[in-house]
Amino acid sequence: MNRVLSFLTRVATRIAATPLGLIHDRFRWGSLGTYVWRSRRVPGWTRGREAVELATLCHGLRGDPVVVEIGTFLGASAILLAGARKLRGSGTLHCVDPFDATGDAFSAPFYRASAAVLRGGLRQAFDENVRRAGLESWIRVHAGRAADVALGWTQPIDFLFIDGDQTYSVVMEEYRRWSPHLKVGGIIAVHNSIGDPRPPDGHRRLVQEEITPPGYEIVSRKDFTTFARKLAHAA
Repeated sequence: MNRVLSFLTRVATRIAATPLGLIHDRFRWGSLGTYVWRSRRVPGWTRGREAVELATLCHGLRGDPVVVEIGTFLGASAILLAGARKLRGSGTLHCVDPFDATGDAFSAPFYRASAAVLRGGLRQAFDENVRRAGLESWIRVHAGRAADVALGWTQPIDFLFIDGDQTYSVVMEEYRRWSPHLKVGGIIAVHNSIGDPRPPDGHRRLVQEEITPPGYEIVSRKDFTTFARKLAHAA
């Protein structure tokens, strides 16, 4: 039975990445479905309901929003976020990543293995994926450790997606440096914060310890991602 389910899952995944999958996504999600489909064709972990929620909440931002993604890898989630803003015709996605295959102990071996088979490395692959999606003009890349990039950051942020190194100490340093820039009313999304028992546990602990009332209210929980709205600046 498990073999049958595994086979059916592999078949469904392959079909979802074909033009037939695009038709399905466009029918189900409208214009956002194009970027849900494009995202699925890039190796990554933000899939299914959490991918749709990420794109939907970003698409709902008004004005000329600043969106920051910490940890972008090959661009699967960047395509969701930047695609949403392209459809709205405003805003900029800032992707923060060292592109050097470093990370928490669980994830880094996968990054290194991916980098080893990619001609030109992680950054070039990211750039090519973004270019294929037609999103170059909607993205600014900040190559470096998120905590270091934050030191020179000055812009108020409308949407902050945390999806980088999940080591607890790294996560908390990043959060303390980036969260003061998140506007009251802005959205924070934290990947691998629910439903994933694997180590490390930095993202889960961040949500449990910091993404709580009265500072935040939970907007939704989809698959592995927690989405919350900032209610007040920390005292």
